[in-house]
Amino acid sequence: MRTTRFGAGTVLAAFLLVFCAGLAQADDLKIGFIDSERIFAEYEGTKSAQSEFNAQLDQWTRDLEARRAEYEQMVSDYENQALILSEPKKREREEELTKKRSELEAMAQDIWGPNGKVAQRNEELTRPIVEKIREVLKRIGEAEKFSIIFDATDGNVVYADDALDLTGRVIEELNAAAANR
Repeated sequence: MRTTRFGAGTVLAAFLLVFCAGLAQADDLKIGFIDSERIFAEYEGTKSAQSEFNAQLDQWTRDLEARRAEYEQMVSDYENQALILSEPKKREREEELTKKRSELEAMAQDIWGPNGKVAQRNEELTRPIVEKIREVLKRIGEAEKFSIIFDATDGNVVYADDALDLTGRVIEELNAAAANR
């Protein structure tokens, strides 16, 4: 059985859509949306960044595979020589294999781990693109008087007129309530 889970962004976007639909009768409310997946797919800057990322990823993969092949050769050599090695020599080779396997695992984690080189490089290449998209959205939003612009891909607000920002009022009321305790 499949269950549906709604994230905070989805719930917020749904709330904003319902809220804005109620306000849509006002002539000054203008809502737009973008498809960020399509922007990333069709923007030339993304294509060159993706090409650069893929080249780096290929290099990391080749480096790791070379180390893995080296480790597998060491294991094969050990297995072929195990019968003729003395016990101290076996322990020494087994320690070498354990150390080499740990190095291999550490290298894989360093590259593909949650904060690894892949994630860092992706962030480095993506950040300037996202900033450019935000600048364009801000220009369009301000020039064409959009109140809110959503991203249809994930339902997040990607531009909103500052006049719609209630954050300061919410903070004031929370702080006032906290002060009255």
